[in-house]
Amino acid sequence: MRPARSAAVVMLAAAFLSVPQPAQAAVFKHPGVLVSRAQLDFVRANLDKEPWRAAWRKLQRHSFASLSYTATPRAVVDCGPVSNPDNGCSDEREDAMAAYTHALQWYLTKDARYAKKAIQIMDAWSAVITKHTGSNAPLQTGWAGANFSRAAELIKHTYSGWSQAGRFAGKLRTVYLPTVIAGAPNNNGNWELIMTDAAIGIAVHLDDRASFDRAVSTWRGRLPAYVYLKTDGSVPKAAPRSKYDTKAEIIDYWHGQTTFVDGLTQETCRDFWHTGWGLAAIAHVAETAGHQGVDLYSTAKHRLRFAMDLHARLQLGGTVPSWLCGGKVELGLGDHFEVGYNALHHRLGYDDIPSATQWVEQKRPTGVSHFLGWETLTHAQNPHRAGMGMSATPDFDADGVGDLFSTSTGTLTVWNGQGDNTFGPPASAGGEWSGFSRPVAGDFNGDGLSDLLAVKKDSNRLHVWNGQGGNTFGPPIELGAGWEPYADSLVSLGDVNEDGRTDLGAVHAETGVLTVWNGKGGNAFGPADPIGGGWLPFSRPVAGDFNRDGIGDLLAVKKDTKTLYVWNGRGANNFTDAIERGPGWEPYAGSLMSPGDVNGDGNSDIAAVHSGTGTLYVWNGKGGNAFGPATAVGTGWKSSF
Repeated sequence: MRPARSAAVVMLAAAFLSVPQPAQAAVFKHPGVLVSRAQLDFVRANLDKEPWRAAWRKLQRHSFASLSYTATPRAVVDCGPVSNPDNGCSDEREDAMAAYTHALQWYLTKDARYAKKAIQIMDAWSAVITKHTGSNAPLQTGWAGANFSRAAELIKHTYSGWSQAGRFAGKLRTVYLPTVIAGAPNNNGNWELIMTDAAIGIAVHLDDRASFDRAVSTWRGRLPAYVYLKTDGSVPKAAPRSKYDTKAEIIDYWHGQTTFVDGLTQETCRDFWHTGWGLAAIAHVAETAGHQGVDLYSTAKHRLRFAMDLHARLQLGGTVPSWLCGGKVELGLGDHFEVGYNALHHRLGYDDIPSATQWVEQKRPTGVSHFLGWETLTHAQNPHRAGMGMSATPDFDADGVGDLFSTSTGTLTVWNGQGDNTFGPPASAGGEWSGFSRPVAGDFNGDGLSDLLAVKKDSNRLHVWNGQGGNTFGPPIELGAGWEPYADSLVSLGDVNEDGRTDLGAVHAETGVLTVWNGKGGNAFGPADPIGGGWLPFSRPVAGDFNRDGIGDLLAVKKDTKTLYVWNGRGANNFTDAIERGPGWEPYAGSLMSPGDVNGDGNSDIAAVHSGTGTLYVWNGKGGNAFGPATAVGTGWKSSF
């Protein structure tokens, strides 16, 4: 079964045409390039168990892990087609992977010799590298930049002895970032995806919000131009800025394929090896973005699961249909799926990808290849979420373990989860809060730490606290008076305007207006945006991505007509006109819900309790705010709190 998921968090960026310049420092979670501290702590705790034990042994026995490893840097790396001529191409790729390998060994053993070796490799390159040349230069820069950014991120933020960290960061900015951030809209899609993998890693390491935003924007544009879903139309989407934008040109770009099915990729009819690279890079970018609170998996999950299972099924011996690539495909899928598979299967709960499961397990433990390294070790069955601040369970101290909070005594109290159902001592966020209110958690300022909302019972003022880690909070930000402190009068909407910040909503006690605020970061919010009047402050608007477009939508029941309404979020706090689902529904807390995707078609569904009959109904989401007929689950349900 697939669990219910929160509304997707997505981020759009403007198109930058110039070479990236140093941006104002932004708050990023470090280490946060592909792997997080919580993920690696999980690995350290399981090195004596499978599959991590075999993966760890494989890493330690590799030549890249040797303390005698010697870097071979060059000022100019010149790479022709398929790295021929190879003037420093293999050397740079291998040295970048060796640096990342030693960085992993340092963190997992705390033996400083490995940190020093990683530093030695990176310092050797930062002392001489000036540029990449040749037709393969963009892809080469992506391969090396991806691994160098991961190595630099781990060492800089977990080891204190790197004196030349600034010099290395400078080379990432001047030698690598300008190339990879520019993208490659007219090359095979794995190029641009791998380059974006490097770009987002470098951006995080440099605390460069503008480049991070641009990388996410490139990823979002390339994703549907690389993996097809039938909802895209009769032909795949064109990549932004690509010269291949007519039907005939797109078919040619997709290597002559004319029949399109869910999960087909732009390179399926080229070969499976490069297809695997593209899918791996999609997951890598989503993983890094997730560590920074931007949930790209909600956007990519269906494309990834269809594509991974389709290609794994054929790789494992499935019959190639005559309409696919002329009835013949070039196999050679590698161990490319570990990161994406962990996100889909272990985090999101998809169990309908049996071929992908078989292939991943057959290829374990993974090794190294270009920009892929040791991913069974780092990501197999790793439960720690990318983007802890955006998870359904609040993580106020960003340690990867869910925390608890309550107002039952009139004091807003937080307990720090420590794992195994144990909790630290309670921390108070202040008194005078109604025991009936339901505080809401979300990452409203985009710093990766969960924040809190609550309404004070005496003043009826809505307050927001910015989580600062370690169960500490900044001073409350007030959003005005007139809000009810009752159960479920507040809701965390997800990211309804696509800017990477969680937004919030509430029903005003006096006016009955359902209101949305756009999170601006730093506990700042845009002006209140009314959705309409006539709503009960006792009701709990429900948020979810019901039409599978990556933007949060809304549900609510009007108090006078008891009509259920659905709005499709359109970004920038815009919503379509409400879709009515008929009268007779209770507007009380708990009477509405988003149970997630209960029928397994990839669309979120909705449920409500009918006030007259006490019958629980479920509607199957069809996408585009369309729903199937209501299905009665049973009677006897209470619709009020």
